Amino acid sequence: MSGSAKDRSLMLQRYEEIHDRIERWYRAALGVVEPKAAVARAMAWDGERLVVDGRSISVGMNARVLVVAIGKAAVALAEGAIEVLGDRIDDGVVLTKYGHLGAGINGFHCFEAGHPIPNASGVQATRSIIDALEGLTSDDIVLALISGGGSALLELPREPLTLQDLQHTTEILMHAGAGIHDLNAVRSVLSEVKGGGLRRRMDGARCVSLLLSDVLGNDPQVIASGPTVLVHRSNAEAQAVVSRFGVESQLPESVRSVLSGDDRVGSTPDSSHDVWTVIADNAAMVKELQSVVETEGLSARLQWQAYDGDAVDLGRKIVEDALASDDTWDVLLGGGEATVEVTGQGFGGRNTEAALVSAMALEQQGGDWVVASLASDGDDGSAQAAGAIADPETVPRGRSIGVEPATSLANSDSATYFRKAGGLVVTGPSGTNVNDVYIAVRIRPTLGQGDD
Repeated sequence: MSGSAKDRSLMLQRYEEIHDRIERWYRAALGVVEPKAAVARAMAWDGERLVVDGRSISVGMNARVLVVAIGKAAVALAEGAIEVLGDRIDDGVVLTKYGHLGAGINGFHCFEAGHPIPNASGVQATRSIIDALEGLTSDDIVLALISGGGSALLELPREPLTLQDLQHTTEILMHAGAGIHDLNAVRSVLSEVKGGGLRRRMDGARCVSLLLSDVLGNDPQVIASGPTVLVHRSNAEAQAVVSRFGVESQLPESVRSVLSGDDRVGSTPDSSHDVWTVIADNAAMVKELQSVVETEGLSARLQWQAYDGDAVDLGRKIVEDALASDDTWDVLLGGGEATVEVTGQGFGGRNTEAALVSAMALEQQGGDWVVASLASDGDDGSAQAAGAIADPETVPRGRSIGVEPATSLANSDSATYFRKAGGLVVTGPSGTNVNDVYIAVRIRPTLGQGDD
């Protein structure tokens, strides 16, 4: 083998080993936001009192304890509650995304539904949850375990709207690039259970909400659209979002009619004894990621925090910041959740799109970096993957098999590109959901050569 061929072979091997290392770091960092363990850290039970976030809640002998777990992490959250409370739980309901339920939970009513677009199964499950809340008294406690994905899964259209109205509205806003705050500002006023709507169904019962946050800033009103947090969402706020994205004419007539009408004023139960706390979030995962990297003797800088801009801009920014970084840093890290404007019929998500743009920037600017953008839930849009890892050979590999990155990007087909060219990270559902993480690794002569 010639020297140049040998050098190239060693370089490609180094890229592959860095890919493997990134995936290992990602999986290790998921441990700190594992829902079951997060519940056990946040809640304690001594046989008479429930202690959450430093608050002690007395639970009488005749009080009923109902567990309602909603979202992509619902199963693991419910398992955490069972580990703490055991047979003190009188009833339980789990609502999660298709493919996330597994074997279910013995003794719980378990449902799966559609995400990110609500469907009939979600509406039916929501009605079952509402039925389970009937007859509660001020002595009873609802333990609400809320995680990302709940906005789509838990749904009951506000009259006279139909499920199809909500589906169409959600699709329009998502394709226009609306982020979670904007989506929920609109969905909350179109729903009977968002914006505290589920809390209103509990009447006088006490509500304890443990929130696994997939919302940057951890606003409890926004996480899963705040079903247990009493809040007034105005039609004017929703209309402002619709106008900003220029999609008003595309919305169903019934939705436009509701948004232009008077604000709905619902009942306001006494929530003065309610408790809510965030038990895991994106910042915790990014911090753990940094710790994992540093235990391997590498220097790691937190570069991107709570990023919420466009995925294309993110892909460019990661490479620009990496190339401009001080040579003392081996790894740059960050977290957030980008948005995507869908322009084609392909398969992909915010993370595969950001990674593809980074790959193109690496080719154009000659950067010696490996870049990853990965969803904590293992589910990046329609990518059927957590995201992707790009290196300086990603674009040349694609072109060698007839795949053009610009064409894939224009067709919103970034996941297909990585599936063909290499670099797609397929993990399956992780069981948690705390946004995304971004990793850039400087390619050094020794990094990736068995120096773990």
